[in-house]
Amino acid sequence: MATDNNADQSATEEAEDSLEGAFTGAGASDKGAVFGAWGASAPAGVALTPGPAGAGAAAGEASNDLARLVANLPTQQSITPDDREPYKKPIGFRVSSNVAKRLEKYRKDKDLTVTEVVMLMVDRSVSVMEEMVEYAVQGPKVKTSLFAPQGVAGPPKGTGPEQRQWKPRPQDLQVMEDVVKMSGLSSINVYIAVALNYCLPEKPCKKD
Repeated sequence: MATDNNADQSATEEAEDSLEGAFTGAGASDKGAVFGAWGASAPAGVALTPGPAGAGAAAGEASNDLARLVANLPTQQSITPDDREPYKKPIGFRVSSNVAKRLEKYRKDKDLTVTEVVMLMVDRSVSVMEEMVEYAVQGPKVKTSLFAPQGVAGPPKGTGPEQRQWKPRPQDLQVMEDVVKMSGLSSINVYIAVALNYCLPEKPCKKD
């Protein structure tokens, strides 16, 4: 029995010495492996194995690149989503009182701006341009074979005293100029009034 107790005590002491040696008796390189295996941090004074050469410098460069990228980000959008420059200066046009009321009603019902309504109606007008212009442009009241036409031709239907504004972009103005040339009307402003009168919901006012 005494022999067995001595053997057990001796085995316990050897295990303790082996564990203690893992932390105190090993070399510097072995300590790093031991701490890595246990997932613990090395105590003060113990130097861990350094990372790959240049890793710190690379991390610093990446951080600097990110800072430069953030600093160069635009703070305000300067172009529209379709890459066309915005046209901030409003342009006035005049319509009849009837057209002004219909324009305002349509704008509110559809939750649109005046500019958006103008573009929608002009776009619709292109497919009915010939009949629209024929309807809008009033000729002389009397035509004869012997005399010059009698009666003053009235202004195009849809034009009038009520002023409204729209905000086209340079490209939009170019499109409008091309449309006006095709129509034979005198100006963009007149065409807008005629197109609104003819294409807005409700019947065009023949008296305008």
